Amino acid sequence: MMLLRLAVLNLTRSLRRTVLSMSSVILGVAVVIIGQGVIAGFEDNAIRAAVDGMTGHVQIRARDYPTEGLAHPVDTLATVDGPLAAWLDANTQAWTTRTLFVGEVVNAGDAMPVRAIAIDPARDSEVFPRGSWKIDGTEPVSAQDGVLLSTGVAGLLDLKPGATVVVQANTTSGAKNALEVPVSGVFSAGTPMLDRFGIVLTQDLARQILQSDERISHVSTRLADRGDTEAFAARLAERIPEDREIVTWIEECAPVLAFQAVRQAALNLVVLALMGMSATGIANTVLMAAYERVREIGTLRAMGMTRPGVIQLFVLEGALLGAVGGLLGAALGSAIVLWYEGQGIELPLVMATGHLPVSNVLYLRSSFAVTALSAVFGLVTAMVASFYPAVIASRPAPAEAVRA
Repeated sequence: MMLLRLAVLNLTRSLRRTVLSMSSVILGVAVVIIGQGVIAGFEDNAIRAAVDGMTGHVQIRARDYPTEGLAHPVDTLATVDGPLAAWLDANTQAWTTRTLFVGEVVNAGDAMPVRAIAIDPARDSEVFPRGSWKIDGTEPVSAQDGVLLSTGVAGLLDLKPGATVVVQANTTSGAKNALEVPVSGVFSAGTPMLDRFGIVLTQDLARQILQSDERISHVSTRLADRGDTEAFAARLAERIPEDREIVTWIEECAPVLAFQAVRQAALNLVVLALMGMSATGIANTVLMAAYERVREIGTLRAMGMTRPGVIQLFVLEGALLGAVGGLLGAALGSAIVLWYEGQGIELPLVMATGHLPVSNVLYLRSSFAVTALSAVFGLVTAMVASFYPAVIASRPAPAEAVRA
């Protein structure tokens, strides 16, 4: 208890220097927590965009299906037979069919290439939730309802719900076909590629445009637990034709998740630099205090305090700096992460475009373990930084220290 009182008294003697040293710990701990929250948020972002946007947990599509740009051929469409449909009913939480194709939306002589997604209105929202969608108007449920345009398409062609447009595309036989249809609404899904070039229509309307009968291009599934993805995909692969292939959200997210290692390495370098600065500042604070208190240390030694006792006193001062700084840094970092965990950060368009599965809103992810470990890291850094100055302070003999 006496050492603790002395440590507190000594830290408050030069409050300005103590605050400056502590601020480096606060900053370092906060950066660790925020950085880890951002990295975890990017991982969740990619997974959410793939699972809730285009792939689901496991997807069936044509073998060697193109994945770059606006490329959605309709010469490889297929049907879902009865046995496969029954197996999917029994082994998934939900499943749905989709037909993707490339077309054009034409309005008053202006045309724009689009990625068209033909959905099953009764099933699609069970696999691909609409919670993040913003729709002005209504989502089509029949061919008569027309098409739902993305904000990018509607904005470029100056279209609003209730307008009429022409949708044209190549049929499965290679001929050109076009239909005049109403605009049921305008949507934003939070997925850049879809929001810039996408349109949504029912499969009934797509069959009229593509002349595709009951054939579709994709089957997407949602599982009760995404951890079962690989086992489910292996069982599903045994039940599909040879010209079909399986793709999972894990494969779709692999490029983004691989880049996480680069982000983590960069964060580690920043943390090491900040903690190095913190250690230097704390060591300087303790060392300055040691030189200013030589006579005081000599007096304490003369009164019976041992060298280990002096070392403990100075290490305790560093520990107090680290503990308070770590707690304040943890509070600051956690507050920022929790705020953006709920509010989200809208990413610049350049960061959220391309074929990679990403959402244009990043939600940070908090972690009690990361917060606790970061605070402890700040404490340990301060204690280690205090040890060498403490050894220096304990070296003079009591008589020499008193005469200093």
